[in-house]
Amino acid sequence: KLLFDFGERLPEEERRNLFLLAINFGIRQINASRKEYDRPVLDLYKSALAAGLLLENGVLSRFAFNNIAAIALRLGEVDWVENFIRENKNRLEREHRSVTASLNLARLEFAKKNYREALLHLQCSDYKDMINNLIAKTLQLKIYFETDEHEVLEAHLRNMKNYLRRQRSIGYHKENYLNIIRFTQALVEMNPLDRKERSSLRSEIGTVERLTEREWLLEMLGE
Repeated sequence: KLLFDFGERLPEEERRNLFLLAINFGIRQINASRKEYDRPVLDLYKSALAAGLLLENGVLSRFAFNNIAAIALRLGEVDWVENFIRENKNRLEREHRSVTASLNLARLEFAKKNYREALLHLQCSDYKDMINNLIAKTLQLKIYFETDEHEVLEAHLRNMKNYLRRQRSIGYHKENYLNIIRFTQALVEMNPLDRKERSSLRSEIGTVERLTEREWLLEMLGE
């Protein structure tokens, strides 16, 4: 609040550093599944973006680009994300531009329920960056589940689990993505008529610590 109210009085570099500190704090909260931080972090990003504080030598970090698109889509700002991608993709580092733009266009089409278009965007680039690769694999997982491609999904879950096991420097991300795989598998195998099993699964999804796709899994679990 102080940054929004009085930030313009500060020298640009100091203002930039404070915005980045606030954003990084918010991202840590979001990664800890505290969804109430989505709106304030997006507001910080929007304000910093408008003031040019996110640019380093005219370049927008692909990490910031990914975060902005993901948070805004979670908040339902589909049209805003479409404009954001169009207006800012050429500010990305040249070597990561195509991959980052394709990944976020896939996210956008998924949010619109345009699954075929989302998969086409995912096929446009080679996701060599580990985190981008995992984001893309998770998006594929969700598409296969929502389109009832269960055979393809089973194979995809196995491949994704094997990919995670081969990664040595992945930190807390590994636990998160293994949880996503585990609960998606549980949804596939669940007896939809067993209310006790459904209730138990809902409770576990709701309480496990690291799970970035918690809301999607609960939505797929249904009432």
